[in-house]
Amino acid sequence: MITRHQSGFAALPVVSAIGLIFTATLLLLLKGSLLNQDQIAKTQLRTDYQQREESLMRALAAVFPQAAIDCMKQNYAASDGYSWSAVFAKAQTMAAVSTALPAEIKTAVGISPSRSANSADAGVAIVETWITSLSGIVGSVTPGTTDYSDIFNDPRFKGKTPPLLACSEALQEADALRPVVSRSKTYSAQSPSLLADAVRYPLYNYIPYPNIRFGYAQPGSPIVAKRNWWAFSVTFGTRPTGSKPGIKLLTKHYILSLYEIPSQLPIEASTFAAIGTHQNGLTWNPEMISITGGVYADQVSLADTHGASRVSGKRSIQLAAPVSLTGTTVGNDFDKAGVREAIQVQTNSDILPVTLSANTGRLNFQPIQRGMEFLKRTSDAPSSNAWETYSNGAERCTVTVTATSMVSQVDQTPTTIRVSFRTASGSLKEVILQRGSTWPTLLQPGGAILPFQTELTDSNHSCLTFYPTLLDAWLQSLGGASLATNNAIHFRTDPAADTLTILPLTDPPLPDHMAVIIRKGQDLTPYSTGLSVVTPHRIYVGDDLNVTPAAAAPAGAALAAGSVYYPPLSIFAAEIRIGTTSAIRPFDLHGQISTLTQGGTGTWRPMDLKSGSDDATHTDTIAADLRPLNSPAELPPVHQMNWLIVIEEMAHN
Repeated sequence: MITRHQSGFAALPVVSAIGLIFTATLLLLLKGSLLNQDQIAKTQLRTDYQQREESLMRALAAVFPQAAIDCMKQNYAASDGYSWSAVFAKAQTMAAVSTALPAEIKTAVGISPSRSANSADAGVAIVETWITSLSGIVGSVTPGTTDYSDIFNDPRFKGKTPPLLACSEALQEADALRPVVSRSKTYSAQSPSLLADAVRYPLYNYIPYPNIRFGYAQPGSPIVAKRNWWAFSVTFGTRPTGSKPGIKLLTKHYILSLYEIPSQLPIEASTFAAIGTHQNGLTWNPEMISITGGVYADQVSLADTHGASRVSGKRSIQLAAPVSLTGTTVGNDFDKAGVREAIQVQTNSDILPVTLSANTGRLNFQPIQRGMEFLKRTSDAPSSNAWETYSNGAERCTVTVTATSMVSQVDQTPTTIRVSFRTASGSLKEVILQRGSTWPTLLQPGGAILPFQTELTDSNHSCLTFYPTLLDAWLQSLGGASLATNNAIHFRTDPAADTLTILPLTDPPLPDHMAVIIRKGQDLTPYSTGLSVVTPHRIYVGDDLNVTPAAAAPAGAALAAGSVYYPPLSIFAAEIRIGTTSAIRPFDLHGQISTLTQGGTGTWRPMDLKSGSDDATHTDTIAADLRPLNSPAELPPVHQMNWLIVIEEMAHN
C-alpha cells in the first residue's frame, strides 16, 4: 500500500528535472544576452573606429597640402614643423581621434565624474603610434618612388599601387620623413595606367582620373597629371597594458595621393565666374561659342551649358534655369537632400555631373593660385625658392626681357632692354640691346632679324613688340639653347635701373605704362614644346596667332591617329587686347581660358574680350571652341596648377 507521504517522494525527481530545465534555460538566455551584448560592444567599437578613421583621413587631407608647401618653401630641408610626424599629429588633433567624447561635452551633459566604459579611448601618445610606414616606422611613410620598390613588391602590396616615380636618392630619403613635391619627380618606366610615352612625357602623363565624387573630370577618364603618392599603415586598437585588457589590433594600409593637375578644363577660375552672359547683359551666341568637357570655378553662375558636360565648384553653383548635363536635368536644388539621391538613382551612379568639392569625403581640391604674383619676377635669374619656381609662372620663364630705360616718363617706349636666356650648356647669358648702338630699328640694317622692336598703337600706347618666329635663330647665333629650352618669355620693366624715365608699374597697369605686342606669330611650329608669354603688363595680339598646324602630332602623345596638332600656347598678362588699331577684329579662340583673379567680390566673364583701341566688348565678333587638353603634348611650358589630395585604403587580397 502506497501512502500520500510516499507519493511525494516519487514526484521529487520530476520537480528537480523541471527546475534544472528552467535553470538551464535561464543560463542559456543569460549566455545569449551576454553574447549579444558582446556583439553590440564589438559592433559599437567597430563603428567607433570607423568614425575615427574617417575623421582622421579627412583631417589628413586638409592639413597635408600646407605641409608640402612649407617644405617646398624651405627647399626640402629637415624641419619638425612639416615632418610626417607633424602632419599626423596635426591631423590627429583636428580629428580628436584619441578621445571618444571631448571633456567639454562630458561636462556639459553632466557625466564628467563618471567612469568611461569606452575602451577605444587612448592617450595621444598611444594614438600617434598607430600610424607607421609600411615597414612599421612610427611617424614615417613609404614614398611611392623607385628606391622603395622592394617594399611594394611584397605580396601584401604587389599590384595594388600606382606607378613609381623617380628622383634623386637624397630627395627620396627626405620624402620618407617629410612630404616632397617636386618637378624633379618624374615617371621612369612605362605602365598600363600611363597612356602617353613615359620617356617623352615623364613629368606629366595622361592618367586615369580617380574614382571620386568630385567632378573635375569623369572618374576613369584620362587627364594630364602626375600622381605623387605615399603609403602608410594605421593600426587600430591597443595592446594590453598592466591590468587593462587590450583591444584586438586591426591594421589597414592606405595610399595618400597628391595629383598635380595642370589647369586643363575649357574654363577654370578661382573666383566667381559667370558662364553664358556678357557684362552688357547679352547672352553668349550659342552658334559661335561651344564648350566640350567641364568647367570649374570657386563659384559658378551658369546661364547655359553651351555643350558642357560637367560643372564643378568649390563653394557654390548657381543655375539660371534647369540645364541638361550628360543627359541629366539638373536644377538649382541639385544639392538638397533627396534631390541628390534622386539624381543618383536616375544616373545609376553616385558621381553627379554637378558637384561641390565641399561635399566630398577624403579629398581636398586645391588650386595653386598666386593671383597677379604669378606674373611678377624681381630679377632675370630664377628664384632659388622651390615654391616660387613651382607656383609662379614668371619664375618658370627661361627668357627674360627687361626694359631698363625709356624715352621719358611720358613716353614709355623702351630705349634699352636686357635679354637673358639659357645657353646650350644650361648657364644664364645676358645681352644688352640699346638704341643707337646695338639695337637697330626695324628699318635699319640688322633690325629685321631681331625678335624685339618698339612701336605705338593707334591709341598712342608705347609698346615693346615681340616677333616669336625670329627668336630661335637670334638666340642660337648668340650661343643660346634652342626653343626646346628657351620657350617661355617674360617681359617686365625695371624702374630701379632708371628712375628718371621708367614709371613704376601699378596693378592693373595704366595706359601710360609700356605694353607688349605679339606680331607675326601665325606659324609657331618651330616651338615643338610650346610657347608661353608672361608679363604683368598689357598684351596686344597684333596678328593671327598659332594658326598653322604641325605636319604631324607628336609620337607617343596619346593623340588619336590623324589628329590636327598645334603647338601649345599660353599667354598670361594683366590684360589682353585683340588687335592694336581702331578696327574691330573678329576673335576666334580654340583651347582653354582661365583667370589669375582669386577670391574677391568681382565677377569674371570669360568671353568679355576687348579690342585694341577701346574698352568695349564686341560680343558679335567672338567665336570660341573651348576644349580640354587631350594629351600632355598640348600642355604649354607655363601653366597654372591644381592639387587634388585623395586618401584611399589599399585593396585587400
